[in-house]
Amino acid sequence: MVSRSKILENWYFDHYWTEKFSDLLTEVDAVSFDVFDTALTRVLDCPGDVFALTEEKLISRLGFCFTGYAAWREEAEREARGKAWRKGLQEIRFTDILDALVSAQSFLREYRHELFETEMQAERECCFAVPEIKAAYELCREKGIPVLFVSDMYLPASAISDLLRDAGYGEPELVVSCETGSTKSAGSQWQYVKERLGRMTRILHIGDNDWSDGETAEKAGLLTLPFKRACSNHRPGGGLTPSVLPFSRLLRKEILARKPEGENYNPTRLNSGQTLEVLGASWGAMVVGAYVCWIARRAQDLGLSHIYFCARDGWLPQRAWHAAALDKATGISSSYLYISRRSLNFAAAATSCTREYLSERALDTLCGVFRSERLGDILDRAGLLTVQPLVDDAVALFGSLDRPVSWDDGLADLKACMRRHASSVYPVLQSRLLSVVSYLCQEGLHQEKAGIVDIGWHGTLQVSMREMLKSAGYEPEIYGLYAWLWPGATSNRARAGWMESAFHNDYQTLDQGYGLYNNVAIIENTFSASEGTTIGYEPRGGRITPILASTTDADNERESLLAPFQDEAVRVINDLFSGNPICGISSEDLTTDAALAAISRLGLSPTESEIAAIGSIHHAIDPSHMTLTPIVRELSKDFQSDDTLDLSHSDWIIGSALTALKRTTCPQQWERLAANIRHQLKNYDPRTLGQFR
Repeated sequence: MVSRSKILENWYFDHYWTEKFSDLLTEVDAVSFDVFDTALTRVLDCPGDVFALTEEKLISRLGFCFTGYAAWREEAEREARGKAWRKGLQEIRFTDILDALVSAQSFLREYRHELFETEMQAERECCFAVPEIKAAYELCREKGIPVLFVSDMYLPASAISDLLRDAGYGEPELVVSCETGSTKSAGSQWQYVKERLGRMTRILHIGDNDWSDGETAEKAGLLTLPFKRACSNHRPGGGLTPSVLPFSRLLRKEILARKPEGENYNPTRLNSGQTLEVLGASWGAMVVGAYVCWIARRAQDLGLSHIYFCARDGWLPQRAWHAAALDKATGISSSYLYISRRSLNFAAAATSCTREYLSERALDTLCGVFRSERLGDILDRAGLLTVQPLVDDAVALFGSLDRPVSWDDGLADLKACMRRHASSVYPVLQSRLLSVVSYLCQEGLHQEKAGIVDIGWHGTLQVSMREMLKSAGYEPEIYGLYAWLWPGATSNRARAGWMESAFHNDYQTLDQGYGLYNNVAIIENTFSASEGTTIGYEPRGGRITPILASTTDADNERESLLAPFQDEAVRVINDLFSGNPICGISSEDLTTDAALAAISRLGLSPTESEIAAIGSIHHAIDPSHMTLTPIVRELSKDFQSDDTLDLSHSDWIIGSALTALKRTTCPQQWERLAANIRHQLKNYDPRTLGQFR
């Protein structure tokens, strides 16, 4: 894994911190350095990813019986720590972890030595010296100031010393918790530090953790200087498999490549714009890159001549398609198709109706509500506010156009009202049908074997396009190439034609897609164009031109956040497909498995900064993009935490749950809320649920 040199090539040295460190040396006699994420850091997003790399190596060396090792290794450490704490011990050794591993997976007994050696090989490949700490260490040596490394760690001192030595820290003096039985976190380790350096010595300690490197050290009488430049993310949820490694490496590279800003700079605590830039260059590049690679393979296999990237969710995939030069590589041309559920489905309703009759399927479209919506909004998006007899009847029935309508309150009455006015409603639908068919034919969808690219869900847009073109006498060959399809797509297959998806198909159960389910709003917004949704079509200059909804303040806010994300994703995809690997990652690593792992990691185990950045994006919660709300509404200032949280209406379940818990200050209330969340998410994987214990 050639990653360390690439990270160091792009490293912005924090001169402000080293100058502050140099000034403090005049006040002390010795210096102690924390090891991991201070003196050393890794090329992976979070420490647990070392176990995923270990699993990858074990499978390569010893076979597929080691599939799942990373999760076993993590659980074994948890078991070993629980056993130690019950005995009143502060720390464990690696041998304790091996004992727990062998107890859970008996076949590992004969591999004990290989397990330790393979994990150490993974650590050696991942770890490198942090430039600022290396410079601080060299300055101490130059001035003759004693240096001691201190670590709360299960690895033996000999193993950590080897890592430090390989990174250029000479012959390091080291105090490690697994050998003293004491920890910095508990505050008991500092007595060993003082004994090693001299009890009357004035000691300066450098580390990244506010508690174990800060408060406990200061209580023990040490002077401290925080160093957070090399902090890692800690993600306790989602899957832990080798598939996550490409995303992990890309994200870590982008996080560490940023220029430090301000005192105590922490690259895992960026503002929202910076967070989305970093995610675009890693998560975005991985997900959309894998998606367009899959599209290219499937389009070639199906013999497609043209691909239509559907507005608005096809905006970023189309940019990625061109950045990867897949049009040239495949010989398949592409274009952007201005369509939406609003523009197509209401027009398609006409195909199942007559002037005297509105079908139940058409009424489901015309009266479709998402949660609860105003009567006026329902009629407006269907283009029926100009049908005065219908409006007058509806107002007489409901009292006002402001009256809310939901599935269980008013929907049946609204359908009956529309049936009474079928003769007035049908001409509106027929007019819409004519304009849509004219646009689709203008774009060539009626005459060629073509693919449509859209996020997906249920395939209703494909159904609408085929039925409208068939009603006009055409036999279109449309192939849907989606990001994923939910179970509801199965009932549409007979009418939609060929449909398949890259990440999740309708025959897969929901428990196989919780990571995706938590990314619905995230992907819809990060893939999306900045223009307003397509609301209709009109003739202009001899062509049929789409009519776009005007953008709102929320759209502008989203664009200020999403443009950096999209630009960075496209930049990285362009680099990868130009033959320029990034930290050992090439275009060949953009697989659907790697993308799914990245999707699950963000959706199921986000950081606080990621929740704040993504959660603030305003998301259209209704099919017509008329109602916009923040993805994580629990971030709002007026949110009041309670003992329960209704996650059924959340646009990002895990983001909402973690935010609500974060804002709960009472320990007893935290426990009650966490129990409520665990109950609602009982079908999620144990690792993800562990975040709520």
